[in-house]
Amino acid sequence: MGFSQEDPGAVARVFRDFIKDNEALVVKGLGVSGEFIDADQLKRIASLPTKDQAISMLMALMLAPTEKLVRTLNEVPTKLTRVVAAIRDQKQ
Repeated sequence: MGFSQEDPGAVARVFRDFIKDNEALVVKGLGVSGEFIDADQLKRIASLPTKDQAISMLMALMLAPTEKLVRTLNEVPTKLTRVVAAIRDQKQ
């Protein structure tokens, strides 16, 4: 038996890693948030991100549109500078 109060995937990851070295261990089922889950779902539960990983993924997803807008706005003066430099080079 394994228990985790914080991260439901933590115990599943420990069992998954232990089973790699010790194939004699057979998982019969999992209890997650008071629900019984079949043993074939062990890999799915073990692959769930931790709370910190999930928050960082969400923050990266929320930040992406802002970063793209800033890059787009920054590109306008950069292109203008390139055009002015090209005109200057042509006149020289």
